Amino acid sequence: VPPRAPPIPPGGSVPPGESVPPGGSVPPPAQGPGSAATTPSGPPDSAPPTRRRRRPRALVLAGALVVLLAAAVAIPVIVLGGGGGPGTASPAERAAASTRLATDAATRRAQDPQLAARLSLAAYTIAPTTAARDALIASFAQSTATQVPAGASAYSDLALSPDGTTLAGTDDAGRLHLWRLDAAGRPTVAAQGSADDHASGVIFDSDGRTLATGGATDAGRLWDVSDPARPRPLGALGTQSTPVHRLALSTKAHLLATAGVDWSVGLWDIADPARPTSLQLLIGRSGPVTGVALRPDGAVLAIAGVGGTVQLWNVRDPRHPTQMGSVPGHTGAVNTVAFSPDGTLLATGGDDQNLQVSDVADPNHPRVAKRLPGHAAPVTTVAFASGDQLLSADSAGSVAYSNLSVPAPALIPMGAVDSPVRAMSATAAGSIALTTDRGTILLGTLDPQRLRQSTCAKPGAALSRAEWSQLVPGIPWSDACAS
Repeated sequence: VPPRAPPIPPGGSVPPGESVPPGGSVPPPAQGPGSAATTPSGPPDSAPPTRRRRRPRALVLAGALVVLLAAAVAIPVIVLGGGGGPGTASPAERAAASTRLATDAATRRAQDPQLAARLSLAAYTIAPTTAARDALIASFAQSTATQVPAGASAYSDLALSPDGTTLAGTDDAGRLHLWRLDAAGRPTVAAQGSADDHASGVIFDSDGRTLATGGATDAGRLWDVSDPARPRPLGALGTQSTPVHRLALSTKAHLLATAGVDWSVGLWDIADPARPTSLQLLIGRSGPVTGVALRPDGAVLAIAGVGGTVQLWNVRDPRHPTQMGSVPGHTGAVNTVAFSPDGTLLATGGDDQNLQVSDVADPNHPRVAKRLPGHAAPVTTVAFASGDQLLSADSAGSVAYSNLSVPAPALIPMGAVDSPVRAMSATAAGSIALTTDRGTILLGTLDPQRLRQSTCAKPGAALSRAEWSQLVPGIPWSDACAS
């Protein structure tokens, strides 16, 4: 806006190059040839030149004021995002709004799960923050899960192939079952075995083409499952003093560990799956073995049991294993154990109802890093989906999720199933499978895009415009289920 000029007195004008002194006046223009004159007896011959110039100038000044006022009103609206397009809020503002909505969803979930679900979906739509991902998992992991029709017997164990395309399970009658899974995680029966399989416990190698099963009459078998419809036996393990019910496998080290229902753990070289070789049998524990896990590189073996501690063994040379440290922290039996994908963390669950995560980067000196109370019954199984995503379940049928990337991780309930959870498996891509004492198998996902897609297939999944304007101030409305 140009500097304001001093007022021009009526009838006066300012000669070019001169200014009006403060408080002064401008003398009337001199009369001369060619100048317009006003006579007492009639109107002027024409309007004074100063008036002709003043009207357009006033209009210009008024228009400028209107533009400035409009800009002053519009600028706050754009900054706050009110009424603008999807990009009017900054990334930081959207991330903050997403986290706030996810927290709001967690607060409302117990009393109003439907509204909490819509808030979770809105949070992820605004910005895919960690809090929004966790809110989606809490709201939709169970409701979008697929149930596999129950078989004649309950399943003793199950495992997902690393790519999530095949599910394997062993039942209480000793049969091996295989299912193909499509991109949405829906199962189709591929093969159903027979009692001659003598299978109890199951695990895939890292490429998903070789499968190991524990044995009811021997230590177990290796299978070629590159075609799940035609599983082919490769080689049988030797005998172990009691049936094998839990297994651990490191493809990198070609090492298989088998846990008997007594106090023994067998180590096997499976470099040639058709001719597995017994390497060592570990005995002498203070009680029955309840679970085993191998670090992905095959150098460290974790053994859980009823004694309340988890032993760590150096099995880099599996013919001459040596005990390293013991993971403390639990009171009573430890029922389940699992390494993180990078091998630096060890998750354990026990009869004391605690889920525990230990730092085992130095296996000689393990230390408890996090204790995650919240289960109301003994923890029966744990599984890592990724380095920071941990699943756990208990004998009351409650399933929980923990995000280990946040400073103070907690148990996030995912729902409850029909009976105690026997086994659980997860992949790095977020596929989940679990089975219960009643023989139920549930297939689900932690992947937020798959959760969103499955949820949006149902009507009324997203916040309406009216709900959005009330619950999401400052962020333009967006259809959370728009493609």
